[in-house]
Amino acid sequence: MLNQIVIAGRLVADPEITECENNKKRTYITVAVPRSYKNMDGNYDTDFVDCVAFDAIAENTAEYCGKGDIV
Repeated sequence: MLNQIVIAGRLVADPEITECENNKKRTYITVAVPRSYKNMDGNYDTDFVDCVAFDAIAENTAEYCGKGDIV
């Protein structure tokens, strides 16, 4: 059985490509995801989700996405 999750939010910083030891390209991104409900103080909380993308997805993310973009 395969687990799947869909995350939609804004990028916290510009993605940067790095290379692994086996010449694979990767990028680390952090996505800010606002919660759909308010906390006890009446404010919306935000979760920060760290993600890793490899190869073509990493290259496309670094080229076409920037800080504040919705992904």
